[in-house]
This record gives sequence, C-alpha cells and structure tokens, in this order.
Amino acid sequence: MKDVLIQNWPLILFAGTCVVLVILALISLRDGPLPYERRGVLLSPAEVTFLRSLNLAVREDWLVFSMVRLADIIKVRPKTRKTSFWQGRIQNKHLDFVICDYETLEVKLAIELEDETPSRTERAQRDKFLNTALHAAGLPLMRVKPEAKYETAALRKDIEDALGIQRKKKR
Repeated sequence: MKDVLIQNWPLILFAGTCVVLVILALISLRDGPLPYERRGVLLSPAEVTFLRSLNLAVREDWLVFSMVRLADIIKVRPKTRKTSFWQGRIQNKHLDFVICDYETLEVKLAIELEDETPSRTERAQRDKFLNTALHAAGLPLMRVKPEAKYETAALRKDIEDALGIQRKKKR
C-alpha cells in the first residue's frame, strides 16, 4: 500500500487539490442574503400632494390607485403580429394614477402628472406612445400639471369631463 502511494503521489496530490478547490468553490458560491434594499417613498412630493387632492375629488364614487403598470391595464390583442414586440413596449412603463369603478374595479381613467423637467426627446416619445396606446385601448388619459395646491371641485370637473360625464345644472 505504501508503495502504491509513493508511486502515485502526483495523482493523489491532484485529486486532493481538486477536492479542496470544489469545497472552496461551493462555499464561495453559496447564497448570502438577498441583494435588496428598501427604496423609500413610493411617490414624489408632487405626486403625494396630487393624490391627496385626487382622493378628495373622487369621494366614494371611484377608487384611486397609484404607480400602476401599463401592462396591467392594457394588453396586446390576440393574434397580433409581433406580439412580444408590442408587449415589450408596455411592459416596463407605469401610469402615475388610475381611477377605477368603485364596485367592479374596472379602470376608467388614467392620469399622468406632467413631469416638471423640461421636455426631453425621450420623455416626449414616451408621452406620445402612452397617448396612442391608451387611445387604441379605449382608455381616456388625463394629463395634469403639478401645482402647489389643487382645487378639489375643479379637479372633480376635469375628471368628469375626461370620463364624458354630464353634470346636472343647478336651477
């Protein structure tokens, strides 16, 4: 036995080194804690201000949701050519707010709070695509300029106008 070990020492050394390297590789590749951290606030200060006013304006007639993925409210029609291309165009986009029917949660209106930054080409293309996609899906889109304070009655009227709701005139 001793003679076999002496004759094959390079092979034994190689095998031992391989075992040690495999063990070290398994230890180093072991999953550690997941690489996530909290983002912080969900909405910008301007969006929070608008959301508070929007909730007052809709009262109990509708429900408001914020940061909704576009792909969760519109979809590519069945049997469309290049379905994955069109799905990719809506997959990573979101809307600032949507107003839904209180009972059914059907999306009735999409609302975008206008970006305060100067118009960039990329943003303009995104806005144009959003307008076109929502129009094609039959979903109205309301764009609102950020303000320090919103008048609830005016906001309510803008929502009703966007939804095509006729207000009863007071006598």
